[in-house]
Amino acid sequence: MIFRVAASLLASTLSASAFHSSHYIRQGGCNSVLLFRQRACAGDNIIKRFPSKASLSSTSLSNTPTGPSFCEKCGTPTQLQVPEGDERERHVCGNPSCGHIAYQNPKVVVGTIATYQDKVLLCQRNIEPCKGKWGYCQGFLELGETSRQGAARETWEEAGVSVDPSKLELLAIYNLAGMQVQLIYRAELESDTFEAGHESSDVKFVSWDEIPWDELAFATVEWGLEHAREMKNVATPIVQERTKLITEDGKWEVEEG
Repeated sequence: MIFRVAASLLASTLSASAFHSSHYIRQGGCNSVLLFRQRACAGDNIIKRFPSKASLSSTSLSNTPTGPSFCEKCGTPTQLQVPEGDERERHVCGNPSCGHIAYQNPKVVVGTIATYQDKVLLCQRNIEPCKGKWGYCQGFLELGETSRQGAARETWEEAGVSVDPSKLELLAIYNLAGMQVQLIYRAELESDTFEAGHESSDVKFVSWDEIPWDELAFATVEWGLEHAREMKNVATPIVQERTKLITEDGKWEVEEG
């Protein structure tokens, strides 16, 4: 499950409630214009037109460094500074004899959109952020495992469903403002047996028409499920690439690719 990094930010910016009933229209491939219908916190519907990739002037959350207050090597308080030969501020140990630099990098999220006889497996989140919302099995990649192994592990942990990592097919790549890179796979299951893990309050198979679109946990979940539905009859799926970033004036934008 996604819950360890910047939980409050993810909940407010990536949740389906922030992108309630979001829809997009592709126009002209790489020069597509995205029309997103967003619901403001007060419940008002607004339309935002997002320009194509070529016209965006953007930044990312990686420009705002976060890191440990104390050195993970010797315990000395860290200082925010630009190390010699670097171009970014880092958290550097204040002890000159140590000088350890704490590099902060985006997290890798892996997930599986699992189906059985034209029904898709959904889990209801039992943890924050977005507790009670629905999504497919996903979470952070662990050390020592491949992305496919991680996606298979998350599927087992959250839904009690065993999948063969070698049979997973890459379906989507989502880049989230220097915070995350998500790799989403699809899998056709051999049975409809499942058992909710401790991070899931409920697990069920639903038809594509029964997906609770208004109750999905994150915008990326909606993207993945929409794309999986489009690709369900395609033998080798087209990999969807989408980027969500922050512009220089602090606003969220979404790009294809």
